[in-house]
Amino acid sequence: MDTTLSRSEQKRRAKAIEQLAHELVELSGNDIAKLPADDFLRQEIKSAKPLKGSARKRQVKYIAKELRDLDPEPFLSFLEERKGSKLKQDQALHELERLRQDILSEAIAAFQEAQAEGETLGEEWRSELAATAATELPALDLTAVNQAARRYARSRKPTYGREVFRLLRAAREQTRYG
Repeated sequence: MDTTLSRSEQKRRAKAIEQLAHELVELSGNDIAKLPADDFLRQEIKSAKPLKGSARKRQVKYIAKELRDLDPEPFLSFLEERKGSKLKQDQALHELERLRQDILSEAIAAFQEAQAEGETLGEEWRSELAATAATELPALDLTAVNQAARRYARSRKPTYGREVFRLLRAAREQTRYG
């Protein structure tokens, strides 16, 4: 499977990092001081607070550029703890959506390959990506995911794509909350 990101995906990720930078700029001075970052980044965030208009936008974009080189997880956790930010939850849902899309793409490719050989995509087909995801999400029902992905590949009905997402999300919630 191709691991390069599409241009649209790159833009979505850049926009998410920019949103993170914007929320960091909105923090109070005390919260900025406790931010899990180096002094340079803290100072850049503090310098954006008094700015207005396009100067602030430029500074937020600069902060986002600096954040791209760092792991966003500590910042997302910090924001979630301090502000109840939904950025971390949104990021997790987007990751599940990408995984769902990759599983469905894998199923479509297998279906097309089977059709080219004059065969049908049978019950024996298993998604490698779903099996990989099952290591992180032990509650994932692989049989149901494979079945929904096969049905989607055959019919292209969005119902089956949504079913794959529901199964992934349920497994993530069960893993998180036990």
